[in-house]
Amino acid sequence: MPINQARVSTLLRKSLLGELLDTQFYLFSARSKHGNIRVAAKIRSLFANDEGLTADLKYFNSLLSEKTLKDPALIEVPLEHHPASEEILSLDDYGYASDSDLDEDEDEEEEDETNETVQDNERLELQANVSAGTTPLIKNDGTKGVYRTSPNRKILVTDTAFNTWQALLYYLYTDEIVFAPLRSQGSQTATQLGLGKPPPCSPKSMYRLACKIDQDVLRDKALAAIKSSLTEHNILQELSLSLTSRSVSLHIFDTIGIPTCRPRFPPILEMEVESLFQLITSATVMKDFPTFIKRIGGADLPHGVDILIKLHERMLRQHYPRIFSPAPPSTTSEYDQRRMGGGGASDNRGSGRGRGSKNWFS
Repeated sequence: MPINQARVSTLLRKSLLGELLDTQFYLFSARSKHGNIRVAAKIRSLFANDEGLTADLKYFNSLLSEKTLKDPALIEVPLEHHPASEEILSLDDYGYASDSDLDEDEDEEEEDETNETVQDNERLELQANVSAGTTPLIKNDGTKGVYRTSPNRKILVTDTAFNTWQALLYYLYTDEIVFAPLRSQGSQTATQLGLGKPPPCSPKSMYRLACKIDQDVLRDKALAAIKSSLTEHNILQELSLSLTSRSVSLHIFDTIGIPTCRPRFPPILEMEVESLFQLITSATVMKDFPTFIKRIGGADLPHGVDILIKLHERMLRQHYPRIFSPAPPSTTSEYDQRRMGGGGASDNRGSGRGRGSKNWFS
């Protein structure tokens, strides 16, 4: 039996026994405006079984075994407390302002009532009762034990959207993942596949999360999904977004405390610059590229310098491959070269035409 199928079977049996719920996660599901501040809002909850999460993943093994959470983005919630859906968090503190998995001011409760099945509504109602502490424990008359129908731990996640975390939990249970189209692809939107299908999520949001939890396979799947979604119509827009932008940090050798900036996700930048290079002669890119360069020149894109450096390196590799190819090792000693008149280190003196002064672009 495949590992994921065995895991699903185990979770199914636990659900029949009322032992499925171990940890309840609270996550923000929407992006809104609070006065003049953009915020993450509308807290929703997800329930998980610890055994299903800790089987193969060090991140959750560590997380769920800690008495005190070490991840600053996670907050322990008292069991008797239920975070209100009206609670908000500044997008600066959330850390990913352009998260595509945060809905734009949508009424998700209303959407649930119109788009989800009756069975799903019943599940949500049960979750609400459990969260409010109104669902009693179900006793097993056949044994001395007590079945669990409420979680024994609650955790608020402040740097990941509800949709992304839901897709992650589903993937960890089943090894199945579905990525939604990029928002820059225009009218294409994520489709709700129903309860029997994987919940879709943004590949960029999942890439960011997979990097954090050291899920290399999931990270590579997300990167491939991003790459396959890039076209001449959205490549410049994607290069402008925050996933490729620079993050500010203090260099340990910088004694005067001047902040330095580095690309947040270099592989994303590398991949998108490669796509730009392949699309550089397309009609749309040729038309929009001058405006893009003006934005870089006007400091509208802090990571614009990284884009230009990477693009320049890519052009050099294409047209001057010798620059990036190491010289073959010499099989003749320097002494023998001088005896044969082949020159050597001392031949660079005087004429300036030795090997060390060769023109790269000749």
